[in-house]
Amino acid sequence: MDALTGLIVTADHLVANATVVKALLQDGRALNAVLLARSERDDVALLRIAADNLRVLALEKPGALEVGEPVLAIGDPQDWGQSVTFGIVSALHRSCPGIANSDLIQSDVLVGQGSSGGALVNIKGKLIGVIVARIGGFAFAAPVDAITRLFVSAQ
Repeated sequence: MDALTGLIVTADHLVANATVVKALLQDGRALNAVLLARSERDDVALLRIAADNLRVLALEKPGALEVGEPVLAIGDPQDWGQSVTFGIVSALHRSCPGIANSDLIQSDVLVGQGSSGGALVNIKGKLIGVIVARIGGFAFAAPVDAITRLFVSAQ
């Protein structure tokens, strides 16, 4: 994958009923996005934007994640702007009410309302999941396996 493709992964519940989807980039650009694929089961969706000067976020290999591993969550809590928080992987193979996938990543990163769809990355800067829920102080993310399935379904 490269930055020229303009692919964005987010939480499906954010775009499921939308008629128009806008992607807000870190540099302030607001761009129209096209919905390419979605997975209700995993609560992930794949969008495409047309833009220059994008950077790619590499995907970690499935199965490379361990409990206790440090992680970072990138999101936009409370519409305050992009924020990064730090924590650890608390558990693997978790389920969460409202999401059919029972293979979620549970972490203790601090996320607020508005962080759904944000990236969960390891300390190597590789994407390990997309945040899909928060319950009782824990963030739940669809793992890279779900993201890989989404890419395959879009082809």
